[in-house]
Amino acid sequence: MPSSYKKLFHELPWESPQPSPRSVASSDHSNTQSPPSSWSMPSQSESSGQQGTAWSQASSTDRASPSMSNQYISSQSRVQHSSFLNDGQTRQVISRSYHLDVVQHPQRTAEFGSASLSRLPLAPPVVVQLTVRDRFGNSIIPEMELPFLIAHLSLFTDDGSRPLDMGTSPNGEAPPRRLLYGNLVSSPQKLRDLQGRLGLYFLFPDASIRWRGRFQLGISLLRISETNASGTMSIASQGTVLAQARTRSFDVYAHENYVAPPTTRLTQSFLRQGARIHAFTPNGP
Repeated sequence: MPSSYKKLFHELPWESPQPSPRSVASSDHSNTQSPPSSWSMPSQSESSGQQGTAWSQASSTDRASPSMSNQYISSQSRVQHSSFLNDGQTRQVISRSYHLDVVQHPQRTAEFGSASLSRLPLAPPVVVQLTVRDRFGNSIIPEMELPFLIAHLSLFTDDGSRPLDMGTSPNGEAPPRRLLYGNLVSSPQKLRDLQGRLGLYFLFPDASIRWRGRFQLGISLLRISETNASGTMSIASQGTVLAQARTRSFDVYAHENYVAPPTTRLTQSFLRQGARIHAFTPNGP
């Protein structure tokens, strides 16, 4: 395991432990205290007799890094980047929340039966957005955790009540075989949506269905790492399910009756950004 994974997330600036009421009071009423940190505004006693901008009122330490303070103020509503914490602070990873949202649902595909080499994937490709929030509700991108997050596809009946791992052909002549076929595992990619907002997305451009019918897909988010008491990270023996989502129902047609839907704007946008995604268009029925 690379040494970088032995480090846990360091805290975001606003997630640092807040000073006690006594320390706040002492910094507000005494000029003999140490200068405030780069995230602190100047005290009332420091600013009362000075002129100029708010940053000119801060200590020399503050004035040396105005861009850092501006970044803190202006980034409140943006997606933040996070990395691992150390030692006992790993509890912050546990306090994060994870949410999956299917932003592009599949519409249809063609059954491939026993001809796996001529199969066609679901169209449009399934796109699932991942949102991770810290304990304060801020949307973050947990950089060091991303390699250990995966999403997995599974197949369900039309109403979503029953999983469908195996199935027979419509006429019942073929023996039961796995219905869902293709690349069923995806890693998160950082991409921008149609409004230009950066986000985390799981893409499934290579999922096919063996037999015709009407189905749903289930998506499960798993973390495949674990952290021991000393803060060392390693691959877990079993993944932890963090969130789940379902697609809308879609149809699987006989190959001769299938017509591929047009490529969506979202797929085109992701392609321009270099996403590992593709769309198949059949030559004809």
